[in-house]
Amino acid sequence: MALDSQISSHICGIIDKACEDQQSGIPEVTVVVVNKNGDELLAHSAGNWGKASKDSMTLDNIFWIASCTNMLVRIACMQLVEQGILKLDDGVPTENLCPELRSLKVLQPDGSCEEKKRAITLRMLLTHTAGFGYNFFNERLKQ
Repeated sequence: MALDSQISSHICGIIDKACEDQQSGIPEVTVVVVNKNGDELLAHSAGNWGKASKDSMTLDNIFWIASCTNMLVRIACMQLVEQGILKLDDGVPTENLCPELRSLKVLQPDGSCEEKKRAITLRMLLTHTAGFGYNFFNERLKQ
C-alpha cells in the first residue's frame, strides 16, 4: 500500500523545498513514512550528501543516528503505552522494570540528599522531568 500519488508528490515537494537553500535550509534529509503495520508508504531523499558535497542524497546513504536513539526508544515506549503494556503516569511498573530508580535520592541545594517523594514515571523519563542532570552542566552534581 502506498500514499495517493498527489499526496506523495506534495510531501516530496515540501521536503525538496526545505533542502533548496543549503545555507538556511536543511542540508540533507531522508524521510520514510510507514503505517502502523510497518508498510512503507513513502520514501524520499533530498539535498546534498553534506554541505560541502555536490552528491545528491539517496535512499542508500547511511546515517549515524547515535543521538537519535532516544527518539527510537520514545517511539517504542509510546507504542507499548498505546497497546496498554506500559503506563505513562504509574511509577510502580516503571520502577519494577528499572529497580535502580527506586533507591535514587534527590540532591538538595546544600549538597545533602534526601529520599524522593514519588515514584519516577515513564512520562518523567521520556520528557526529561525525572530530575536527572549532567555533571558537566551542574557543579553540584560534579561534586
